[in-house]
Amino acid sequence: MDLSTEAKPRERRRGERVLIRVPIQVNGTRKDGKPVHSPAEAVVVNRNGALLRVPHALKPGTTVEVYQGQEKQAKVFRVVWSSDRPREGRHDVGIELIEPCEELWGIRFPPAQPGQPTESGPPRGI
Repeated sequence: MDLSTEAKPRERRRGERVLIRVPIQVNGTRKDGKPVHSPAEAVVVNRNGALLRVPHALKPGTTVEVYQGQEKQAKVFRVVWSSDRPREGRHDVGIELIEPCEELWGIRFPPAQPGQPTESGPPRGI
């Protein structure tokens, strides 16, 4: 049996995704280990994390501080995935929240449904 042609069950996402463009500032670690302090943009968000567009690929497994607007306090995320090649001069980076919060990205998300995980877990294709 050829497993590559079998239909794979679709993974259930941990939350609804919202397409949005939110300017942010990121402080983290590039894939080459150098620190990065750079403007970026969140382009797809949910209650657990986001897909960012950043000038440098970030190192998976590291934490990244994200500042939005005039916020003085950063939200801390874990880098779960980073593209190797830039697209239009920016890398796609998937991040997930370390600590859950009610309001994120300027959006107040409804409470999690019963059985829907709110804690961090393996990436689900943010």
